[in-house]
Amino acid sequence: MRLTAAFFTLLMLAATVLAGLELSAGLAAPTPRAAPAIVARAVAEIEANTNENDTALVWPALFGSPEPPAPPPAPPAPVVVEEKQPPAPPKPPLSSLGYELKGVIQAGNVVWGLVSHPTGDQIIRVGDTLTDGTVIARIDEMGLWVDVGADQPELLGFRE
Repeated sequence: MRLTAAFFTLLMLAATVLAGLELSAGLAAPTPRAAPAIVARAVAEIEANTNENDTALVWPALFGSPEPPAPPPAPPAPVVVEEKQPPAPPKPPLSSLGYELKGVIQAGNVVWGLVSHPTGDQIIRVGDTLTDGTVIARIDEMGLWVDVGADQPELLGFRE
């Protein structure tokens, strides 16, 4: 058995040496140049054999195409419930507010009124306010016409 193994080992060594000699002879020999016509024909054959199946396959997306995430939805607008306001209480009559007309002053086209109140006297002209919501509408010889928010202005006249 050893003799058979030694025989085949020497046989393989001889084959390897012969293959090495062939290789060195092939590398030492000059390479033949291919004719330009042969090269052009080979390139044309390669291009002709290229078909659609050689291109990369594009597989369709299994679960749809990827998309950027959508912005979050806007929060719902708060529901505004308008509560019915009770009607505003009627304003007190002008005579109960403690104002008293002392006099009217007129100088050319300008007219003022002198009003007395427990907090002090005031000189008032058209457009001034006596209290919140009471505006002087006009001043004439009868007295001060005060707009208290009603349809008609009230008269703050002279004491009789």
